[in-house]
Amino acid sequence: LYTGITTDLAKRLRDHVDKTPACAKYTRYRTVKRLAMVWETPALNDARKLEYAIHRLTRPQKDALLADLSLFPALFPKLAPDAFHPLPDKRLEDYIKKDAE
Repeated sequence: LYTGITTDLAKRLRDHVDKTPACAKYTRYRTVKRLAMVWETPALNDARKLEYAIHRLTRPQKDALLADLSLFPALFPKLAPDAFHPLPDKRLEDYIKKDAE
């Protein structure tokens, strides 16, 4: 699972999918298949805190969070859950237009 932050999700996903020089090293060697979760926050500093906290989770903890968003307060006790808004219905296709279209 790749975790990152951006102010322009569509551009960042296009970078990853197209393997541009701006893509992350992780996605340069792995194919982006889908979005597991998108979180929204009004403050960049909050996004950085959440990214750092997610990086510290184990894979089973990440999987558990994706399966049950109510685990957020238990997994991130130092973060204010009301500062983060999950957007669970976002799909990669919502941001990446196929060339055939």
